[in-house]
Amino acid sequence: MIQQSPRIPPSNSEPFDLLNRVQRNRRSYDRNDSKSRMTDRIPTLNTLLQQPASVVRLFTHRAIMHVLVISLIPFAMMVSSTDVVQPSAEFTTEPVITVSADDFTVNVAPITEESVATEGDAPLVDSEDLPVPISLVSRNQTLSPVVVPVTVMVDKAYMRNGPGTNYDPITRADAGMELQVIGKYGDWYQVRERVDTPVYWMAGELLNMPVESANLVFDIIESNVPALPPPRTGTVKESGLTLRDGPGTNYVAITTLTGNQSVELLERYQSWYHVAIDRATEGWVRADFLDVSSDVEKRVITADTIPDPSPELVGTIAGDQVNLRLGPDSRHARIDMVNQGTKFTLIGKYKDWVQVSHNNKKVWVFKELLSVSAHVLRRVPNTTDFPALPIAPVRNANKFANVSTSSDVANIALQFVGYRYVWGGTTPKTGFDCSGLMQYAFKQVGVTIPRLAASQFSASNGVQVGGYDNLAPGDMMFFVNTSGRRGITHVSMYIGDGRMVHAMTPRYGVQVSSIYDSYWLDHYYGAVRIRR
Repeated sequence: MIQQSPRIPPSNSEPFDLLNRVQRNRRSYDRNDSKSRMTDRIPTLNTLLQQPASVVRLFTHRAIMHVLVISLIPFAMMVSSTDVVQPSAEFTTEPVITVSADDFTVNVAPITEESVATEGDAPLVDSEDLPVPISLVSRNQTLSPVVVPVTVMVDKAYMRNGPGTNYDPITRADAGMELQVIGKYGDWYQVRERVDTPVYWMAGELLNMPVESANLVFDIIESNVPALPPPRTGTVKESGLTLRDGPGTNYVAITTLTGNQSVELLERYQSWYHVAIDRATEGWVRADFLDVSSDVEKRVITADTIPDPSPELVGTIAGDQVNLRLGPDSRHARIDMVNQGTKFTLIGKYKDWVQVSHNNKKVWVFKELLSVSAHVLRRVPNTTDFPALPIAPVRNANKFANVSTSSDVANIALQFVGYRYVWGGTTPKTGFDCSGLMQYAFKQVGVTIPRLAASQFSASNGVQVGGYDNLAPGDMMFFVNTSGRRGITHVSMYIGDGRMVHAMTPRYGVQVSSIYDSYWLDHYYGAVRIRR
């Protein structure tokens, strides 16, 4: 019997179809088995409740971290909307604002802690309304011609051929004369009367010109400045030469000169020279007693007027509410009070005070409050015709007689003259503002006062002493509206003899001023004496 071959039967046979079906079912089973192994890893709800540990096995560590981060987002949003966390200024980026105009660009820096003052009193500052100088705004406008009208402030102001006293005086300008400024070199200005008149030089201190106008005037470059002429000087031949206040022996003597002393020749009148010894002293000397070369003599102008040898002894009050006193001291009783423009006949003088005639009485006025020339004042005779000083103040003494003065504090404050001004400063190391200096001085003697000037005026341990009449060393003097703000804005300390010490501005620092200056008279509010 022949056996059948084990080969696969033909495709059209029934066994072959069965085999193919088995193979297809196996492949399908393999695919289903793979899916079942994956889905079997997803636990059912029942499994989650009965076996929580299976959930942990389901997720990897990274998946857990993602879930935690997502869950924290709502909490972070809630915290950021509260005041619990504030951004640190240390890590902020400060913007720079750029402002553009037609022909310039200015970078505006943000306000920083350095630009904001700490607690303190402001210095005497320029007004915020001061216009920006034209040279900082537009170069085109700066290069345009500028003519600034001015007037002469003093009598016999010399007009020179160059910017300095070493240049020759060519002519004079009388007080009130109108001129045009067309250029400047340092503190000297080029001036003329009109377009068709000669150009001269005058010192800026002789001209009445607004500060903002000075910034508009062209600067003269050094190469266009005239060369210095030889010195216009003479030499005194012998010692003892008298310097007088006019060209004649009938004028009052000012001082005497020494042999070989050099003097500047200003002008000549007949046989007398008008000379200058220094910036503060000038007068007349006999030409015979000066050695002057012929070349220099030709350059000296001739005087057109000379001083009056016998001027009228009259002075004019220079401020309002000026006190007339019984004697030459602020401690003397006040007789009356007069205002600016009142004229008096001058009958005597003693130190810094002038005796005048008022309603047939002899009274005294402080010299700085009286407008009178040195030429006139030299002719006022010295006198001691006045009563002795009173033992105690004569006004309002009952208000503060039991409060001791603080001259020791005044001496402490006076030690810091020359120290710098720093807004908010309260120590010698940092510098002072006005109220900081007061607080520091009193602190050295164990007395506490408030920080700011306005508060110091109302200090609980202080007594108000009123006007200038009752001031004593150590009293604090208060002033209003001195820094562009209203109210009490400045404080100083009275140190005696009509003087006060105070921290003024970054330019001046701590300085001593006369309390009779018109600026302080206009702004004075009152004084306080601190109880000790």
